[in-house]
Amino acid sequence: MKRLLAVLLLVAGPVLADGSDPLLDGYLREALTGNPGLRARDYAQQAADADAAAAGAQRWPELTLNARYTRSEGGRTIDFPAGDLLNGVYGTLNRFLVERGEAPAFPTIENQSIALLREKEQETKLSLTAPLFAPAVWANAAAKHALFQGSVAGREAYARTLVREVKRAYYGAMQAQAAVDILTASERLLAENVRVSQSLVDAGKATRDRVLRAEAERLAVVQRLDAARAQAAQAQRLLNVLRDADDVAPVALADAGALARPAMPKAAANASTRPELRQMDAGITAREAGRRAATAALLPTLALVGDYGVQGVEYDFDSESDFSTVSLVLRWTLLDFGSRGAQRRKAGAELEQIRAERTDLERRLQLARSGAADDLATSLRAIDAAQARLQASEEGFRIAERKREVASLSQIEFLDAERALTEARLNLAIARCAALDRAAELELATATYPLPALSRAE
Repeated sequence: MKRLLAVLLLVAGPVLADGSDPLLDGYLREALTGNPGLRARDYAQQAADADAAAAGAQRWPELTLNARYTRSEGGRTIDFPAGDLLNGVYGTLNRFLVERGEAPAFPTIENQSIALLREKEQETKLSLTAPLFAPAVWANAAAKHALFQGSVAGREAYARTLVREVKRAYYGAMQAQAAVDILTASERLLAENVRVSQSLVDAGKATRDRVLRAEAERLAVVQRLDAARAQAAQAQRLLNVLRDADDVAPVALADAGALARPAMPKAAANASTRPELRQMDAGITAREAGRRAATAALLPTLALVGDYGVQGVEYDFDSESDFSTVSLVLRWTLLDFGSRGAQRRKAGAELEQIRAERTDLERRLQLARSGAADDLATSLRAIDAAQARLQASEEGFRIAERKREVASLSQIEFLDAERALTEARLNLAIARCAALDRAAELELATATYPLPALSRAE
């Protein structure tokens, strides 16, 4: 009995006076900084942020530099009969000059063939484009911003689920380790009982069936101990995976009995605290913006376009080479055979769909909160019952030990007392870990765990 109590005391980890568990807090910090799934959500949030910034920038003027240098050869030409038109006139004028004793002054001209493509040409200009009326662009920017807010909420939802999974793995490992310690102590006690039984047989005070029964009880505990060790190893491996550690990394655990008893929350949290609902709200905002964009497609767009640059055969920066233009560009789609109307109907249907999904999600989250609160209340009552059961089993085992010492107790009665004590200890460990697990579930349902600051403030 004293050996069993000593073993139970050794499994207690470092627990603060207020009942908090610094070991679990450390694992949660590791998971919230190193979990690959959460890092993926961080990158997705950064991508959504950049997408929103890019969409917002489209509302402002854009300045671009466009340069073109061309070398050409061949192509179409325009034939101009300059010689046919002027050579007759020039010949007559030259004869007049000769008759007057002067030298001919007008040359003979060849017909001209003018190439439409210059042999070399350049055009370099700065173009400024400013949207004056572009409701689709504005709606798209609003939708992208809403999607970013949804990404922030989605990242928070994943982080809270990760916290829940880490606590579940931790409490599962704690429960399995408590079972290992309790069963180990029980196996030692039963091994001692086998030794005592064998001594009685050797002294001729008992038959061999006493030893066989004692050994059977010990082997039954050994079998349960092996299963408990496997369960503890699996829970520890899961905890290591969640915190991005090596599978076989050592895991330190606190004793469930040393942790503070979880308490019921005084009041239910507001539904808006759940990030899943805020993610749905952001989706509704994005769908509303999408519907505005679909409606805006029926309207014209107006933009101001200004160009300034130089053009010519060479890069000459003078008054004869530079040019400037300013334009108002109106674009209005007048006929599309129902394409824009179909887009509007699609946007409206998607908006109503996500609104219905949000209503359904809110109801299911409320149900989850109520269920988690009921489960926690049941677990707390189970702790009280388990403690009372343990006290009765401990007292019964102490009486059984005293009776065995005076040889007034059969082996079956002693084994039953030991079995009842072991089951009561296991039951209390399970009840405590179950209560902590239910408290973590309620914490998730009410979104009350204090998460560290996100990678970008909303």
